[in-house]
Amino acid sequence: MANQFVQKRGIKAIIVLTVLALALQWLLSYSAVIREIEGQFLDQLVKYRASKQTASHEIVVIDIDDSSLIAMSGLVGKWPWPRSVHAELLEFILSHEPRAVVFDILFSEPDVYRPDDDQYLSEVIQSNLNVYLAMASQASSGQNKPLLATYSKASGLEKTELAKPDAKAYLLLPHAISTQAWRLGSIDFLLDEDGVGRRYALYQDYQGWRMPSLPAKLAKDLGYEIPDSPTLILDWKTDHSIPHERHSYADILSQARHEKKVIPDAFLKDRIVVIGTTALGLHDFRATPINDSYPGLFILTTAIDNLISGDRLEALNNINIHIIVSVMFLIIAFFAAWRGLWFAIALASICFVGLILVFVLAAVNGILVYTFTSSVALLVFILSAFFMLYFEHQKVLEETLTTFNRFMDPSVVKKLLSEDSTDDILSSKSVEVTVLFSDIRNFTSISEQRTPGEMVSLLNHYFDRQVTTLFKYHATLDKFIGDAVMAFWGAPIAHEEHPVFAINAALEMIENLEIFKIEYGYKDFDIGIGIHTGFAVVGMVGAQQRYDYTVIGDTVNLASRIEGLTKNCAQILVSESTMQVAIDYFDFIPRGDFQVKGRNQTVKVYEPKRKTM
Repeated sequence: MANQFVQKRGIKAIIVLTVLALALQWLLSYSAVIREIEGQFLDQLVKYRASKQTASHEIVVIDIDDSSLIAMSGLVGKWPWPRSVHAELLEFILSHEPRAVVFDILFSEPDVYRPDDDQYLSEVIQSNLNVYLAMASQASSGQNKPLLATYSKASGLEKTELAKPDAKAYLLLPHAISTQAWRLGSIDFLLDEDGVGRRYALYQDYQGWRMPSLPAKLAKDLGYEIPDSPTLILDWKTDHSIPHERHSYADILSQARHEKKVIPDAFLKDRIVVIGTTALGLHDFRATPINDSYPGLFILTTAIDNLISGDRLEALNNINIHIIVSVMFLIIAFFAAWRGLWFAIALASICFVGLILVFVLAAVNGILVYTFTSSVALLVFILSAFFMLYFEHQKVLEETLTTFNRFMDPSVVKKLLSEDSTDDILSSKSVEVTVLFSDIRNFTSISEQRTPGEMVSLLNHYFDRQVTTLFKYHATLDKFIGDAVMAFWGAPIAHEEHPVFAINAALEMIENLEIFKIEYGYKDFDIGIGIHTGFAVVGMVGAQQRYDYTVIGDTVNLASRIEGLTKNCAQILVSESTMQVAIDYFDFIPRGDFQVKGRNQTVKVYEPKRKTM
């Protein structure tokens, strides 16, 4: 059926499906809903990858956690603490020769009540070249915002060739610390349109003015290569919220004050120490692929880890993926036109599974391949093709039912179509059949005695009875030829003893004739029936506008000739081949050998009778 579909309407359908799929692929890429769904799927894969990862041992966190806030409240009061506390801790850390110390704390406002504390912290930071401070930013075009050109060079703001002189932005700088001690970087964690953070800015760009991020600033100073991109797709190092080793701020401060020993003397040597907070009351949490409340402190450490380990996630360009899949669609369309829609469905299904596997395996291995929209488009292509084939099948089935209902009992047709495909039924083939011809004798003289209307009514009533009988014995009604009727057995339903059905039908047709003659008073009405069994070609024959299911061949011709021999001989005559198959079911009276037109050998014919008990 698929091949027949392609031959008739397939090319047009394939073009429509391909255009639909291509358009859908590109349109879905602009859908925020689809992107959000794709992001959620990718998040699960990234989280699975994170569960197999190991965080860098080089990074250690000193955490201002809830226990630290409680422990310190009796000593220094509520948060924010005096900067002298941080200076005291920093001196202790620096004495252990760490590779770098990073503050994930904004010292944006000077302590007007304790300026000496700020000075103390500034001096400790300034005396070392490996202490880094955080800053934040807020881009704005408002008239009251500072010009970027007015910011101090100590801020680390970089002026590029594209920098606009009138660009403005708020830079939340650590004004509590002396500018001579500044080694700054932004801590801007980027949220996607669905509110989930997956990327860390390597730098912020304000109309050509660049501010490096804190992780990028640190990694660059430590000699690591920085990716040539504005953002870093984070490769999370665990599937929970604490990837790196951490210690309570209060505990480390206690050791600095010689109150208790928490870490070994060489514990911090050559390590990157990050000081920040996970305390719930300080509200530094973000939604990430790992969970909805991921501490900002460990987002920062993850970004640093990615830059020093080089294990960041990579994303393939969406445009390139769409182009590749578009070419894939064109290839599928070519094969669909060549081999049919079923082949195209199989090929598209393979591609669909392939895209899903690429989507999953690539993400697990650190490469984000955005094939979701392409997969959806392929799925729509597959389902649409299935629906087209289904509706085409239903259409062919309906046409076949309409065709065969004229030839066979409708209940038999439905059973036949439920067991076989329409292609098998309609295809031409050579099979053994039994052909029956029935003709009304002296029809010309009978018709001369009646009006055309009466003759049509007469024939209709007669044929109604006989066709019912033919259908009763599973005949395939071939055609009406004037006052004659032709039927056959053996196709499309195969019967081993189809001659038996034919003879039973013929005998009952004679019985119908007698009843018909009595009911309508046609005493001179008589018929002859000829039956022959042999091989013939059966199939759909005709023109494109009109075709019928029929049987052709010498078997048909001989059945017609035998019917012609019934005059002055018997009402029913069958050939020897028919008799030999049905001999166990009927009695046969030999009626002689006859020479018929078109045959050199004589034909033996027999009159069938029902067996006597």
